[in-house]
Amino acid sequence: MSSFKIMWHMIMFDLPTKRKKDKRRYHWFHDELAREGYVMIQYSVYAKVFSSPESAGYGKKRMVDFVEKNVKHGNIRMLMFTDKQFANMKVIIGEQAEEEKNEPKQLLLF
Repeated sequence: MSSFKIMWHMIMFDLPTKRKKDKRRYHWFHDELAREGYVMIQYSVYAKVFSSPESAGYGKKRMVDFVEKNVKHGNIRMLMFTDKQFANMKVIIGEQAEEEKNEPKQLLLF
């Protein structure tokens, strides 16, 4: 499978956490990302791998629809890039997350 066809979808977010209600929403959003198959790269930075640009586009649309319906405050950004571009990411300080070191579980089926 070409690393130019495999796509990553990254979600970066800052959500309010001052009130108890805000904290519950933050954790709820975090849990929803995990249910959708996103893995934490850093705090408030999650990524998911897709087998094609088409499936990545569908996954992006699902998240945009979900966020527009369920999140009213905060800052959420999305970015899509190829597996090759992801592999070129350099960690300056710290270590790669375990999910970055191993081949994504979704692709083991191919």
